[in-house]
Amino acid sequence: MHIVLITAKGGNRSIEDKNIIDIGGKPSMAWSIEAAREANHIDEIFVTTEDPIIMDVAKKYGAKVIERPDDLAQPLSNHGDVIIHGAKEAAKRVDGKIETVTILLGNTVMTVAEDIDEAIEKTLSDDSIDSCMTVWKAQDDHPKRAMVKNEEGFLESYLKGETPDTNRQSYRDVYFYDQGPWTVRKSSLLRSGKTKEGPGPWWWMGKNCVPIERLWVTGRDTHSSYDVAIAEWWLKEFRLKGKRNPSSLDEA
Repeated sequence: MHIVLITAKGGNRSIEDKNIIDIGGKPSMAWSIEAAREANHIDEIFVTTEDPIIMDVAKKYGAKVIERPDDLAQPLSNHGDVIIHGAKEAAKRVDGKIETVTILLGNTVMTVAEDIDEAIEKTLSDDSIDSCMTVWKAQDDHPKRAMVKNEEGFLESYLKGETPDTNRQSYRDVYFYDQGPWTVRKSSLLRSGKTKEGPGPWWWMGKNCVPIERLWVTGRDTHSSYDVAIAEWWLKEFRLKGKRNPSSLDEA
């Protein structure tokens, strides 16, 4: 069995009700639920939240609700702990018969069924693979170009003692998670709860995580009115036209 777990906390600080704010005529979270419902491989859809209004929206659009305990509903609660709790609670509902968990965010509309299906297929394509996530490749935003303000308020290189080449093509390719689907084997997820072996801050993804590369800005989540405007544009230009997220400028 393959499930989707949507994380959607209430009481948001960045933008009020970001998980259910109206985008394209529907609550934001509804787009993630509908993408999961359209995916070929998904058997059950769960939403983990502590917010009664979000619970009602989840049920309206066909998802099952997992009530999040207070200690996992705080502003600084660790996302991985929320995910592991949700996966364990979901397993109780389906007699433990879960092979993969695909995590979606409630505050992004930029997920389509094809991305969910591909993430599951890539995860299961080889026994050595623990998980899969969507990413974008950095160029002008490469970490070697990052700067910080020093104590005097002046900009200096984040990489002290290193002078990066001005030619971005000389850098090793780097990737950033783009707020799209995370798919992880349930066994890897539970193991990672103890070992914290996933890439970067996403410790719940297991040791061996493969990417699906998408073109930025196809996975942006919503934290401001600027993000809402981008989401509205993306729905009009891609989702509502039945187009998949582009993976290159040639496809956009």
